[in-house]
Amino acid sequence: MKLSKLREEENEPVNGADDKIKQLKFASDKFIQTIHKFKKQNLFWKTIEIPEGTIRCSIRLEDIPFTVERYKEGFLGEIICNIDFALKMDPKPVIPLNILQVTVGSFMDELLEINPDLKNKPSIYPPNLLDMYHFKIQYVTVYPGQGILHLRDYMDTPTFNLKIQSPNGFGGLLLARSYMLNTYSLTQGDLPIFADNYSLAMEKLVKKAKSVYHGLKKGTWKGHTYELYTPHDWKSAFVVHQDKFDYNRTDKVLRPNFNITCNFGYEIVDGKKNSPAESPLSEGERAEFREYLKKRFQHFDITY
Repeated sequence: MKLSKLREEENEPVNGADDKIKQLKFASDKFIQTIHKFKKQNLFWKTIEIPEGTIRCSIRLEDIPFTVERYKEGFLGEIICNIDFALKMDPKPVIPLNILQVTVGSFMDELLEINPDLKNKPSIYPPNLLDMYHFKIQYVTVYPGQGILHLRDYMDTPTFNLKIQSPNGFGGLLLARSYMLNTYSLTQGDLPIFADNYSLAMEKLVKKAKSVYHGLKKGTWKGHTYELYTPHDWKSAFVVHQDKFDYNRTDKVLRPNFNITCNFGYEIVDGKKNSPAESPLSEGERAEFREYLKKRFQHFDITY
């Protein structure tokens, strides 16, 4: 046998393996491009309207460049989903049991609209390739009115870790809707519920805080005149925090045990912004003045 012929035969399996790796890398790159296109179409977040409120879903892809070694290890990257949920407060806020299913399902549906090849047969995507991308929900933040709740503080830790933060192979979630629905299924008792008087209590607290603001808006301090800044957005000016340490994990009822904080930006002192660069006060005076305002608001149980 000629030496050249022998070399050709030796190279055949190598070339075949090289072609397979090229196909896998092409499929991996195309999948990453699909995720990036989703992010471009949903700048900052994807908005989903449901009867109970508004879901905002943001996606982050921590992709590891494709290599043969990483493919053999079975991990090519992580898709991280963050969920913000603004609840409707009238008559009573409710966190729906299908919040995870709706969010993940909407994300999957849009990916398939962008790239139908993900599911079409025959597919360029080997069944195990998409599972090498792990999908994980990192956090769920709930906004009842002007409040903010981190769901992990109000769910049992094992339930939160298993049903929310546990990573899952992306291929299984994408290609089997029943598997995705089962994976992100929540049942009664998993989520906190709101007391009947929750909305009304928060409304009264915010109304009181605004009255305090208007009462303290202008004044004098050690010969200086001051005025509190007028907020452009009252929702961000007052934030209501649930007392997570006063929470019954047995009945999981969120009662109106609130702390309220305010932030109006820099005050105006003697007609100038009370910032380090522009304030007419010295650094020590600025700190003393801020402490004075904190005490005045604290008298009304408001953190300034």
